[in-house]
Amino acid sequence: MSAGLTGAGALMGGVAQYEAGQERSSLFRANAGIAMQQAQSEAAAGAANEESVRMHGAALTGQQTANIGANQLQQGGTPSQVIAGTAAVSEMDALRTRNNALRRAWGFQVQGASDVAQEGFVKSAGDYNAVGSILGGGAKAYGQSQAAGGWW
Repeated sequence: MSAGLTGAGALMGGVAQYEAGQERSSLFRANAGIAMQQAQSEAAAGAANEESVRMHGAALTGQQTANIGANQLQQGGTPSQVIAGTAAVSEMDALRTRNNALRRAWGFQVQGASDVAQEGFVKSAGDYNAVGSILGGGAKAYGQSQAAGGWW
């Protein structure tokens, strides 16, 4: 009787470990999907923000050009250098905005890849733990049955 209970307990434990591995695997799979969606969202938001920074820079250089004309300053020399400098700084801001968004997106992609790898590891671990529990419990049940003089 004791050997049968030991074997049944080992089987139940093995099934529980298998199910736990499957559940953890599905959680990592879901997390990977979320991370990839966040990466796409971050890249899209970065592109929109980049365009917004460019539009703000264009508005600023347009305002500078209008002020130069309104004050009847010549369009060359220092005023044109100021406009060119503003345009250059605005473009650098736009590129920095895009670069920062792409870096954040890359971080989410790395997290997603890590979650995919973890998914495989926990699934395999659950499988191996289940097999180990069942085999170990079976061996213990066999030993108990032999000590009791046979299977039942």
